[in-house]
Amino acid sequence: MPLFLLALPLAFYLSQCHVPPKPDFQLNVSPISECSGNVCVEVNPYTELTNVVFHLAGWNSNNLTPYSEEVNSHFAPYRNHRAVLLVRKALREGLGYDAIPRFAMELNSTEWSINLVERVHGDKKLLNELANAIKDFARESNFSTFYESHRGFYREQIGLFLEENPDSFAIPRFEEDFFGEKKSRWIFVLQPLEVYYSYGGWTNDTVYAFLGVCSFSNGTYSYCSASAHELAHSFVNPAVENHYREFKEYEEMFSPVKDLMTSMGYSNWRTYLDETFVRAFEAYYMLKTRGNESAERFIKGQKALGFYLVGRVYRAYLTDYLPNRDKYPTFDSFMPELARLMGSWYEEGFWKKVSPEPTIRMTFMAFKTEGVKLYVAGNLSNSEYVKSYVGMLKKAGFKVALTKEFKNGNLIVIAPLSSPITHELNRYVMIRNNSVVLDGVEYSKGVFLVEALRNPKGGGFVLLMAGTLDVFKRKPSGNSDKSLLNYHYFVYLTSLKRAVAFG
Repeated sequence: MPLFLLALPLAFYLSQCHVPPKPDFQLNVSPISECSGNVCVEVNPYTELTNVVFHLAGWNSNNLTPYSEEVNSHFAPYRNHRAVLLVRKALREGLGYDAIPRFAMELNSTEWSINLVERVHGDKKLLNELANAIKDFARESNFSTFYESHRGFYREQIGLFLEENPDSFAIPRFEEDFFGEKKSRWIFVLQPLEVYYSYGGWTNDTVYAFLGVCSFSNGTYSYCSASAHELAHSFVNPAVENHYREFKEYEEMFSPVKDLMTSMGYSNWRTYLDETFVRAFEAYYMLKTRGNESAERFIKGQKALGFYLVGRVYRAYLTDYLPNRDKYPTFDSFMPELARLMGSWYEEGFWKKVSPEPTIRMTFMAFKTEGVKLYVAGNLSNSEYVKSYVGMLKKAGFKVALTKEFKNGNLIVIAPLSSPITHELNRYVMIRNNSVVLDGVEYSKGVFLVEALRNPKGGGFVLLMAGTLDVFKRKPSGNSDKSLLNYHYFVYLTSLKRAVAFG
């Protein structure tokens, strides 16, 4: 046998022997929290410490709130700390999004969870090195003093969250009744350094909803209200994992929306099932808290996003699951029946005709024949771009009218990248305030995004045109003499769903 083949097992053995042990990590800081029974809302020191290091490494770096500025100022001397450098490596390996708060909550555990290890392709050494480096970062930067000095701010955030979400303490009971399982603790973790992202998580018998900031205005932080959705993942994901074999044979039902879902971060059938079942539960939650109209509107919006099975699963909950709780005491016990229903839907073949998100071509053809309304967000109404664009639309023969509200029908939405409506409508690239991240590269100037989608308000299409403010100081076609008709023929004769331009 060649020597290099003999060396491979030896190299693997030696590499495993040199994996540093998971550090004993205990912050001597108590979390700021408000609890009712076994349900708490808190700002957790472990997630804050982790978010600080990830923020310094560039994650969510466009958080421009006063709190992020204080973080930047206090921790500026540690921007090149080993922990920050390791985070950049960990992000490249896959330790992003929901894995960040999960990593934070496992810092003081004895072992890493399998899911977390899988996120970095089995590299426990990287996780242990990062944990050790963050432990050093906490000591050297005096993180505990920073956290303690912001206790008043954290208490204020908890108060604001409870004021905006008065039903927070009731959601866990609702979820336990629906899913048929009791949990020991429920924790809403507010993350003032995380913008726009919310995640679910669970360890042992504790359920977490990690909630980021969804808006900031007039000095007030507003946290994302995705609590019911995020908490539900702790029941749905394990149930899907337990019974995935029963659903796997219908994987072809993912094919009509695979490209769209992958662009949204849901790249496989199992994840699609997780999201579908959770969103169907959300529809039921809306039915019980806001009424049937809200639930149906939500389902319609989910279908427009590509989650075309949400309505069917929701109705299965209403007609097959909930009336038969003696037969299905838990959500997990309902999985075989839901898989059987999925098989019958598969046999129907309707999913073969499912249409993914509309293309720019489809959208413009509808505008040309049916007319379109123009909705302008922010202070762009008087911009050179909008004035020129309206004139060019009319000259090209489009029947166009201005509207002051986002409504149903055919719409063109012109908005800055930082606008809440841009974040609401965009499905394809990651938007961070006044920049976009595409394939891991961040662009913050001269960015122009065009995206077509079905109108979530109902009936018709939306063409989202968003960009950095410097873009809207120009005319739509730059300094050329091209008319809108010629300029857009290229666009609507292609099958593009989305176009991103960089000036």
